[in-house]
Amino acid sequence: MARNYGVNFVIVLLILVFSSCIDSQDNWVVSRSQIGSQRNVILIILDTLRADHLSCYGYYRNTSPSIDSLAAEGTMWANAQAQAPWTLPAHATIWTGLSVESHGTNNPLAVYADDDEVVKLIYTLDSNLPTMPELFSEAGFSTRGIANFTILSEVYGFDSGFDEYSCHPDGEGRAGISVDSLILWLDDHSDENFFCMMHLYDIHSPYNPPVPYNTAYQDDSETEYFDWEIDGSDILNEDGRDLAIDLYDGEIKWVDDNLGRLFGWLRENHLEGETLVVIMADHGEEFLEHGWVLHGSTLYQEVLRVPLIMSGPGVEKNVIDSTFVGQFDVLPTLLTWAGVEHTCNFDGTDILNGFNEDRVIPSSGTSNLSWRESRYKATTVHGYLKTLMSGDLEEFVTYDLFTDPSEQHPLPGDSAGIEEVLYYWASPQIGTPGFAHTDERTEQILHDLGYI
Repeated sequence: MARNYGVNFVIVLLILVFSSCIDSQDNWVVSRSQIGSQRNVILIILDTLRADHLSCYGYYRNTSPSIDSLAAEGTMWANAQAQAPWTLPAHATIWTGLSVESHGTNNPLAVYADDDEVVKLIYTLDSNLPTMPELFSEAGFSTRGIANFTILSEVYGFDSGFDEYSCHPDGEGRAGISVDSLILWLDDHSDENFFCMMHLYDIHSPYNPPVPYNTAYQDDSETEYFDWEIDGSDILNEDGRDLAIDLYDGEIKWVDDNLGRLFGWLRENHLEGETLVVIMADHGEEFLEHGWVLHGSTLYQEVLRVPLIMSGPGVEKNVIDSTFVGQFDVLPTLLTWAGVEHTCNFDGTDILNGFNEDRVIPSSGTSNLSWRESRYKATTVHGYLKTLMSGDLEEFVTYDLFTDPSEQHPLPGDSAGIEEVLYYWASPQIGTPGFAHTDERTEQILHDLGYI
């Protein structure tokens, strides 16, 4: 059966490539339908945050009281899926509202030989694709972006559309500084319509929460740091799993306390009644649930199930929505909420105002440059059935996420799921990533983190 589906995949691919008209979205138009009304958006992206490590998502530790309070005042999606298991393709999806197969931005580096010289280039966002900051800027919003990882720097094109953008390449321990920076900017722009994006990297490995958060969930005050020791495909310190989780949770608490300062500032300055605050993550993290750690190499739920919380005017309060949604839904949802009219096409949809819940939510974009080669290259979720596809199109497995949420009992590939994941894999690519020359610092950071 698998080989037959492989043949069908080739047929579908040819049909899509030669008979479909792909809209490059070069001529998008933006306007505001609510000129004069105060509609602000603050998007907070927490790198490497698993949904199931937040107390509002049922975690046994009280890691996130500030985020919990925001969730109680808004809507929390229990089944939000990342479209990719690592930073670059996931953020490209958030920026564009497109799946990974549509926007095409995946690998961090392209390497080739030119007259015996090795040339290394960085894949960048397609500058012709409309992005979240560009759309808000075109609609007349003041825009501020704060990022804390080299992949989100201006080199990759993530700064386009922001009036002011800052990116700190290594990002460690910067939650406090980033929140301070955002509050200072808001002080000067609170009487304007604004769109802000703040990306915090502190939860990412290595796990090193600042004092006293290093002892929030473990007792040794001298232990402030844990990193996985990996040799090829072998993890040399698997016995450190519990400590890794303790410090990871400490990082979450550190970030949550700093977000509490931001939420408090919004209340004190009476902006909560005209501001939509969104909490989400780009991907999660593995702690040996399927024999591996970190992220980027697999498509299991520990890396794909991410938090998504929205709170603000017009958003239902204290609601937990169990519908499966995706990161590509965030951009169209924010534009509709803010009254921004546009002519863009997205793979996602507005999830605040009624939508087709019987959708297929796809994910792909595993990193081929990490420590471990990915077995599965794409997955789709339809209802609670999740089907994964191997890179050679020869193996398909299905998990029932309702009865088996930890994905411990693989089932033979569901026929409908196989068709859905093959159809997604054959999706025509809309975006064409650009290229930029890398530098030694960026390359070293990517190497140290296992991306190359």
